[in-house]
Amino acid sequence: MTLFKCNGCSRKTEFLWLEQLDTPEGFKAYQCMDCGCVGIKNIAEALSVPDSSISRCDQCGSWQFKNLPCHTCNLIGAK
Repeated sequence: MTLFKCNGCSRKTEFLWLEQLDTPEGFKAYQCMDCGCVGIKNIAEALSVPDSSISRCDQCGSWQFKNLPCHTCNLIGAK
């Protein structure tokens, strides 16, 4: 299950993807399963991607390889 943050209710939730709507590459139309809000999401805004070697950093929220330290945190010196 890929989680996103809803623009309407701000919950971290699963979306119903509205595949019948035409959207630009890299974006998807959605409906929030909690509040019913409909909108467009950049798929890079996912909070997690199951069965993947990447995850979100707990400190900065940037994408990182699961088995390596966060490159963004290393660049900005966040510890």
